[in-house]
Amino acid sequence: MNNLKKGLYTIILLFTCVVASPIMFRKIWENSDIKQQKAAAKAPVISTQPAAEDSEGTTEAPKETQPTSEGETATATEAATAAPEPVKGTFVQSGPEYFDDALFIGDSRTVGLRDYGTLKNADYFCDIGLSAYKINETTIDGSTVWGALNAKPYGKIYVMLGINEVGNDIERTVSAYRQLIDGIREVQPDAIIYIEGNLHVTPAAETTLISNERLNMLNSRMSEMADGVHTYYIDINSVFDDETGALTADYTSDGIHVLGKYYATWCEWLCANTVSQGQPAAVAPAENAQAEEAATYVSEPAETEAATQGLPQNEEFSNQ
Repeated sequence: MNNLKKGLYTIILLFTCVVASPIMFRKIWENSDIKQQKAAAKAPVISTQPAAEDSEGTTEAPKETQPTSEGETATATEAATAAPEPVKGTFVQSGPEYFDDALFIGDSRTVGLRDYGTLKNADYFCDIGLSAYKINETTIDGSTVWGALNAKPYGKIYVMLGINEVGNDIERTVSAYRQLIDGIREVQPDAIIYIEGNLHVTPAAETTLISNERLNMLNSRMSEMADGVHTYYIDINSVFDDETGALTADYTSDGIHVLGKYYATWCEWLCANTVSQGQPAAVAPAENAQAEEAATYVSEPAETEAATQGLPQNEEFSNQ
């Protein structure tokens, strides 16, 4: 009886395998075919960079890439939004006509440039003892510096101030100087501004208030205001310095100003160090341009009258 049961169970098991196997193999084949189709559909979507997560933790799809001129890749978004590099001006040689629309602002060194130099076609707002502290209240030919700046448009504006202020706190002087430069930019937005480094003095002319060390400190801070696009720093000291970095004694009679005959050399150097810009300045719409011409700039004094008492104004003009 037991052998009969075993034989019956064996027959049933064999029958089940014969009937069920084709069904199982077909299901396995169908599932395998579906997977292959899904894999084939995904194959073209290949990313060479990982998906980025934003600040909220959501996953962002990789950005489409495009080739650059040098064979590198940049994202399409970056290519569309990246600001172009500013066009830097380069120093070139120019003729005296370059200064037809120039204004020079300065102290007695600029007075010497006006009186003894060769650039008679430029305009000058200069006075003996002029400083960044006093410039708002100083009138020349009945006009303040802001009146002169609003009188007509200028293409170039040169500024040399600092010998009279250098004995004071450098930061305070830099603040007053920056206020002047910012004011000039507001009134004359299309002008090239040249910040001129202060001329050194001879060792014999150095005092506790005026020294070449302090002049270098001030010049360095002034140079930081130049952006190399609309504002430039230039320094004539390389022309007149001796081997120690001081004003050459043979070029001066008082240790502070160069002799009158050397202002022609100064003007030649200015002509050799003019800026040629790669792109013209942006032109404002007509209505804005008219408004800018009509506008006036009133600058608050950098220091109160009481605060400026006792400031060193010991510069004497003695060109020979």
